[in-house]
Amino acid sequence: MALGAFVIVFLLTLREYFTEGVITHHLLAREDLPGFSNWWGLLTIPLLAIIVAALIKHRRRRTAESEIDRDNHDKTVFRRLLAALLFGLTVSLLWELNLEYILPYFILLPLLLAFFIPVHLPEYLLGFVLGMIYSFGGILPIIIGLVLLILSFIIHKIVGFIKSLATSASKN
Repeated sequence: MALGAFVIVFLLTLREYFTEGVITHHLLAREDLPGFSNWWGLLTIPLLAIIVAALIKHRRRRTAESEIDRDNHDKTVFRRLLAALLFGLTVSLLWELNLEYILPYFILLPLLLAFFIPVHLPEYLLGFVLGMIYSFGGILPIIIGLVLLILSFIIHKIVGFIKSLATSASKN
């Protein structure tokens, strides 16, 4: 997984290097704020892939008891990664098509989904980041993704806590 992520980032960075030069992305797309060169993606994206793969492997070992469970777990992880990849690609596409006015609303979709499903899992982060590499480089998607991940986690846990309170109250 990490090697594949490295190859993707390497090819994108190489293309930039030989065309218009390696791009630097600034926070909030403002030149007066700090910028991050796409060179950093050669380090951050494979590192993220290694961390995510380790977390997925740990969760798989902890939860899957049989070979069928492991196969189902792997399929579920792949579907989640693919869904997040499509979400990240859509965010990038909206940016590239100058539809930034939609982004503030669209980017909140994971927070809405967190009320119903656990979108704070690491495979969602990796898919989201991989989908955004082309438009935003290797640092900004990780920052944005981590903020969304943390907020989604908080929302999902609060909703779960409220559900458990409601369940225990209805039993009494």
